[in-house]
Amino acid sequence: MYTAAQTTTGLLSFEGGVSRQAFQPVCKAARVASDSAAALVTPVLPQLPACKHFLNLTNGLEAVPLLESLSLPYSFVRIQSTWCEQQRFDLILANLDAALLLHLALGHCCLVWDFASRNKKRGIPRALWYGLEFVTYVLRRLWFQRCTDAWLRRQNVTSVFEAHYNDLQKTTVAKLRYYMRYIPPGVTDIQLYGVCKATVHDPDPGYYRDIVHKHLWNGLTTDTTEQQPSSQQATLSDAQEAPTGAVKPGSRELGSDAQALLASYGFKVAFGGIYCIDDYRAM
Repeated sequence: MYTAAQTTTGLLSFEGGVSRQAFQPVCKAARVASDSAAALVTPVLPQLPACKHFLNLTNGLEAVPLLESLSLPYSFVRIQSTWCEQQRFDLILANLDAALLLHLALGHCCLVWDFASRNKKRGIPRALWYGLEFVTYVLRRLWFQRCTDAWLRRQNVTSVFEAHYNDLQKTTVAKLRYYMRYIPPGVTDIQLYGVCKATVHDPDPGYYRDIVHKHLWNGLTTDTTEQQPSSQQATLSDAQEAPTGAVKPGSRELGSDAQALLASYGFKVAFGGIYCIDDYRAM
């Protein structure tokens, strides 16, 4: 565990990096701005078809039937809650999916879907409220030289995050810096949010394996080359069925109100650690 004292020493030694002191004017300006009322305005999601959707393995697979029923394409990422708990942040960054980093560099809004097994009341997995917050902090520092305050459940953890930032491996920083070349003019921030709810299926590896086989496997076996019918027309599982009176797939334009549509299926949107969970629009 890093201490605040550790964050006050040392220079960035990464290739192509600059000294930490050179960042101080930017950091001070950003942190003053973060205390303004504007910083507490809840972000508004773009239309869901305009977002890029990533399912966090393993529990995020539970969202496959819903996303397919809404005709929303998706990809995969693996941010392990255990690594967040152990503060193994370099491993988290080193294992980020290339598609996720490229879409973030292009300024796309990226939604990471996950299901909580521990905090079933709030349904916010550690990978989202902890992991995504650190990813956003680091990418803002590296890509945009912005040193905004870091928050976890409205607790300021900037000194801890800054210590981990200064301790990143050169290879990890080089990987993240690579995507800077794709940032278009006008893109100045990271749009990375979590979509989450509680699950009753963890731990149940068979349940998630069945989802993968049903929706992603082409049906080929070593015994035959005959392809089984694809299950692209997914039906909602018990966990994904909308409550009575909720919006059904196709009954409303997907882009009309992204948060309201997600909320109709019981999902919350994790916008960042400065927001209390009760402030989320998609309760």
